[in-house]
Amino acid sequence: MSVSLPAEPLRFEAYPTRIIQILGNLLDNAAKYTPRGGEISVTGYCEGGEVVLRVRDTGIGIAHEMLPRVFDLFVQIDPSLARSEGGLGVGLTLARTLVELHGGIISAHSEGPGRGSEFVVRLPVGAPVGP
Repeated sequence: MSVSLPAEPLRFEAYPTRIIQILGNLLDNAAKYTPRGGEISVTGYCEGGEVVLRVRDTGIGIAHEMLPRVFDLFVQIDPSLARSEGGLGVGLTLARTLVELHGGIISAHSEGPGRGSEFVVRLPVGAPVGP
């Protein structure tokens, strides 16, 4: 796993617990669906009036027809996979809801099965509300 952040702090108005929950859900999925020896990266930076957080993995990827549904409640890419056991299909729905409550957007990208995934969170820049 790699993390890349700018030298200067990323400042945005948010509830820290909820931002941790968003990133936790994205990282949990990345770890769950990336085989041993795969790579997961987290990148954060400012772009325009937004803070952008990217979670990218080299895991199983997402079929193009599933991309529009990945944030839907109870949707699992392939529930037959042993990795998905115990998952309810609510993590990405919760992440989307929390991002939107912060005035942001979240999107999913993949070149298809076996090609990894990337989730991008965009949040408006502002003064921080906590540490």
